[in-house]
Amino acid sequence: MTNHKPFKIGPILLIGDVIAINAGFLFTYWLRFNSGAFPIIYGTPHVSHYFPVFPFLTIIMLFIMRSENLYSAKARLSIVDEGFLIIRTVVIGIFIFMAATFVYREYSFSRGMLMLSWPVLVIFLGIWRFIANRAQFFVRKKIGKTRNLLIVGDDLMVGRIIDHIASDPHWDYNVKGIMRAEEPPGTSSAGVPILDGTQGLGRLIDSYDIDSVILTRSDLPRARILEMILECEKRLVEFRLVADLLGMVTNQVDMRSIDGVPLLGLKESPLADSFNRAVKRTLDICFSALGIFFLSPLLVVIAVLVKRGSSGPVLYLQERIGEDGRLFKMMKFRTMVADAEKETGPVWAKENDPRRTGIGAFLRKSNIDELPQLFNVLKGEMSLVGPRPERPHFVEKFKEDIPRYMARHKIRSGMTGWAQVNGLRGNTSIQERTKYDLYYIENWSLAFDLKILLMSVFAMKNAY
Repeated sequence: MTNHKPFKIGPILLIGDVIAINAGFLFTYWLRFNSGAFPIIYGTPHVSHYFPVFPFLTIIMLFIMRSENLYSAKARLSIVDEGFLIIRTVVIGIFIFMAATFVYREYSFSRGMLMLSWPVLVIFLGIWRFIANRAQFFVRKKIGKTRNLLIVGDDLMVGRIIDHIASDPHWDYNVKGIMRAEEPPGTSSAGVPILDGTQGLGRLIDSYDIDSVILTRSDLPRARILEMILECEKRLVEFRLVADLLGMVTNQVDMRSIDGVPLLGLKESPLADSFNRAVKRTLDICFSALGIFFLSPLLVVIAVLVKRGSSGPVLYLQERIGEDGRLFKMMKFRTMVADAEKETGPVWAKENDPRRTGIGAFLRKSNIDELPQLFNVLKGEMSLVGPRPERPHFVEKFKEDIPRYMARHKIRSGMTGWAQVNGLRGNTSIQERTKYDLYYIENWSLAFDLKILLMSVFAMKNAY
C-alpha cells in the first residue's frame, strides 16, 4: 500500500485569497476617496463604515471561488482558465452585494467604489494566484514530483501524456514506467522505462510503489479493465481510464423520439444558430478592424524587413479551403524564399526548414507572419478563431483518410484554433487536429473563443 501524500496548497490559497480580497477593498476605498483621482461630491465616508461589509463580501467571494473549483488540487487549471474564473467570481460577487445593498438601507454604500472594486479585485486576486502558482512550480521543481505513476498502454496517447506531465508542474506525477502487452522491457522513445507486463499489474504496483495508474487503451475487453480496476482498488491506488471523448465520432448527441422509439443523432453546433453566428461575426469585424488600425505601424515595419531580407513579394497568397469548401486566398507575410515549392510541390513546413529566410524564421516562431490574415477576417473569408484552413491538395487527401475531416469546414476557418493552442500544428497528427477542431465546433461559446485568443499569445509549440 502506497502512502505518498500530495502537497496541500488549498489552505494557503484560501488565506492568500482572504488577504487579497480585503487588501483589494481597502485599496479601492483609498483610490475612490483619498487618491484624488476621482471627484468627491457627497463627502468622504469614514473607512470604518465599510469594515462590517468586508467579512460579508469575503465570504461571498470565497464561496463562489470554492464552487468554481479554485481550491481543488484536481482541477489542474491553466493560468488562462484561472483568470477567467477569477473574473467570473468577482462579477458574481459584486452583483450579489449590490443586490443586497438595495435591501439594506441603513447606510448608503458608494456605487462608484463598488464599480471600481471589480477591476481592482480581479488584479489583486490575479496577481496573488500568479505568485502562488509560480511558487508552487518552484517548490515542485526543487522537491520533485512525489506521486508515482504507471501508464498502461501502447498507443500514441502514452507519449502525449508523458510529455504533458513533464512540462506541466500542476501534475504531481513521477512516471515510473509503461506497461505494454506486446513489448519486452526496455526504454521508450520518451526515456521512460518499459516494464515487464508479464508480471501482472498487481506485482508492478507493489514493486514500483505506484500511487496512480492510467490506462490509455479503451479497446481492452471490459472484463480485463474491471480486473485492473479491482487490482488498484485492493491497494488503494488511484485508477484512471483515458476517455478519449475527442476520439469518438462526437460527444454531442441529440435524442428525439417517434412514438416512444428513441432516435439518436448528431447534435448541431451552437454556430448553426443564426444569432450566434451574427455575434461571432460582429466580434470578428470589430476586433480585426481594431487590430489592423493599432498594428498598422508594426505591419509596415515587418513589410520593409521582409522586402529587404530577400527578393520576392512581401505577402504570400496561398489558396486555402474555408467554410463550405469555398476557395480563398489566405494572406501571410512571406517567410520563405520565393518559389520555395517549385521543385517539390506542396509539402509540410518542418523544424529548421532550410527554405526560411532570416526574418522569416523569427516571424514563423512568433506567429507574426499570420497578422495579415486580419484582412481575411475583415473580408469575411476567415474568423479570428476556428479550424485552421488547409490547402486543396491536402484536403483532397485528408477527406479520404481522416473520419469526419470535412465536418470542420462547417464554419469559417480561423487565424487560431483549439488545436493550435494545444500544440497541434506544423507536422503533427492531422487526425488529432481534426478531433480538437470538431470539439471546438460542438462546444463553441464566446468564452471559449476568448480563452483561445488569450492562449494564442503563449502558444509557440511547433511554430516553425
